[in-house]
Order: sequence, then C-alpha cells, then structure tokens
Amino acid sequence: MTEATRWPAAALAVLLGVVAALSIGKLPPALPALRAEFGLSLAESGRLVSVFNTLGMVASIFMGLLTPRIGAWRLCMLGLSLLAGGGLLGALATGQVGLLAARFAEGTGFLAVVVAAPALLSLATAPADRAHAFSLWGSYMPTGTALGMLLAPLLIATAGWRLLWAAVAVCTLLATALLFVRRADYGSSATVPVRASATSWRAAAGPLKAAGPWCIALCFACYVFNYYAIMVWLPTFMVGERQMALSTASLLTALVVAANIPGNWLGGLLLQRGVSRGAIVCAAGAVTLFTCAVIFAPGLSDLTRYGACVLFSFGVGVLPGSVMSASQTHAQSPAQVATVQGMIMQGSNLGQFVSPLLVAVVVVTQSPAAPLDWGRMLGLLMASGGLIVAGGLWLRAIERRHSADQRFSASGR
Repeated sequence: MTEATRWPAAALAVLLGVVAALSIGKLPPALPALRAEFGLSLAESGRLVSVFNTLGMVASIFMGLLTPRIGAWRLCMLGLSLLAGGGLLGALATGQVGLLAARFAEGTGFLAVVVAAPALLSLATAPADRAHAFSLWGSYMPTGTALGMLLAPLLIATAGWRLLWAAVAVCTLLATALLFVRRADYGSSATVPVRASATSWRAAAGPLKAAGPWCIALCFACYVFNYYAIMVWLPTFMVGERQMALSTASLLTALVVAANIPGNWLGGLLLQRGVSRGAIVCAAGAVTLFTCAVIFAPGLSDLTRYGACVLFSFGVGVLPGSVMSASQTHAQSPAQVATVQGMIMQGSNLGQFVSPLLVAVVVVTQSPAAPLDWGRMLGLLMASGGLIVAGGLWLRAIERRHSADQRFSASGR
C-alpha cells in the first residue's frame, strides 16, 4: 500500500475511465446516421446500444475477482486494446452483424478498464486521500460521455460516423501508450499477476457474502437505468420529434450529461462532510421522482422539460459520487476493491443493458407506423426511482450496523 498519494498516477487512472467512456458517448448522436445507413428500427437501435454491455451484465463480478490474478495494469492494457480494436472494426463495418460484433468487443474492453482502473487508483493514493480520489473517479462516465457527444456531431458532419469511430479508437490507443510508459507508477502489484490459491480466492470473494455491496449494486443499476433511458434516447427524440439539427441535439444532450459531473463532486463532498451514503442515495432517488414527473408532465414547455432533464442529471449525480468510494468501507483489502467495483459495475451494466431495450419496447405503440409514445417511459423511471429510495434506506441501515461493529471492535470488548 502506498504511503503518499502520487497524483499524476491517480489522474491517469481516472483518465483511463474517461477515455473508455468516449465509446459510450459517441453512439447516441450517431444513432440517426446509423439507422439511416443500416435501416435500423428503434428496437434494433436499442439492441446496438445494449450489446455494449452484454458481457458486463453477467461477468463484471468475475472480472473483479480476476483483476488481482491478471494484474490491474495488464487488465487495463487488455481492455484499452479491445476498445481500440473494436472501434477500428466498427469503422470498417458493412452491416449490422459487423457493427454489433465491434460494439461487443468495445463493451468487453470497457468492462476490463472500469473494473481494473480503480485498483490502480487505490494503489496510487494514500488511505487518507482515497475517498476524495474515488469521488473524482465517479465522474469518469459523464465526463467521457459528454466529450464523446460534443465530438460526435463535428466529426459526423465532416466525414460521417466512421471518422468518429476511428478518432475515438486513436484516442484510446494514445491512452494505451501512456499507460504502458507509466506502468512503473503503480508498482509490481499492479503489473505482476498474483498466484491464485483457495485462500486468496476466498479473501477476494469476501464482499460477495455481504449485503452492503449488493445493495449498492442495486442502487447503481437503477440509477444507470434512469440515466441511460434519458441520455441515450434524448438525441433521437430531439431529431425525430422536434426536427432539431443533429449538432444542436448533441450539444443539448451533452449539456445534460455534463450536469452530472458537478453532481458527482457534490456527492463526494457531502460524504466527506459527514452525510451518510444512504441519505445521499435517498436524495438521488427523490430527485429522480420529482424531475421525471416534470419531464413527462403534460402541458409544459420544452424549455421546462429540458431544465428538468438538466436538474435530473445534476441531482442523481450525487449517487455515483458517493457510492464509488464505498470500496473503502466494504472492502477489507486492495484485492477486494476490484471485487466491490466489479459488483458495482455488474449493477451498472445490467442497467445499461436493460434500459435501451425496455424503453424501445415501451415507447413503440401498437402500430409500428404510429408515432412513438415517449410518455410511456414515465412508469419505468418512477418505479426505478422508488427502488433507489428504498435501496438508500437499506444501505443507511447496513452502514450504521457496520460502523457500530467497528466501534465495538475498537473498544476491545
């Protein structure tokens, strides 16, 4: 364990997450072009979004358990290579099958990076700085997604979506080269695989037996479900229903996504100021319920609805800002950090996989030729928001018991 924080190494670990998230942000603005070129229906578009998370939906926890066996640095290198390779393959795709295969490769690489990079972050930071560092890590997704959305319309307008895919792949290759050059910053524990044994497997799997990480994974799944339901389909709605230019729709969506970033920082700040993680999660759920009711309320102007979208993104952002540092509470060793992160990503990938597919099914009316009924999303979002509130209450009780047990142990009784 490091005695002092090495901030350049910590910043690089966060940067890896941002670069990985570019592959998420590039897709929503490109969906109208992809639908036109490949003749994709709304359901097929949802499948294209969801295939990115297919492996992560079932293997995130296993990937977390494998991280110390492979080495966090090695796993990040492998993940970045898959992201870059999948992006280049996607740029050359000539049909739906090739595009789906490329997105699956990208999704596998994304999973490897976002599970392993927090282990690098933990190695680069002193114990006293980890809560702050992990709250910054929580903003990797909205930062990378927003950057991808801002970059997308410029490149699509210049030479089409294929240039966008290639540009993101090049950015990923540059990050891969930087990580290779700076590998010594993380020490031998990140670059040398750990010899597997029954004892080490049991130690790494410890969080799987605890209720806390599972509760966090559930809350994160619901958060991602709601966030994706709005973020992924907002450009499609603006272009298809409001006849906006792609550049305008992408910019407005990117601003919604970017509002999530200060929300992440606020969540980490509230946690450092002594607000319980469960209370922060409950607040995120309450914001979801209020803002979604406004977004889909009849008779309101588009400006009011858009403002509610921005408020939604900011308000729910406190959830990842607080729970990404949960490994410091629910992990007993560096090996368990990757396991807890894997459990969180299991919930994240489940939400990302289910959200686009379910929304695509719900908003389609009985006749495929009939207008899409976007208001049908409300029931899904409200139910998920209610689960976040319930999960926050459960997490609050779990962590209170955890704190009481620690005080009891410290007293020596």
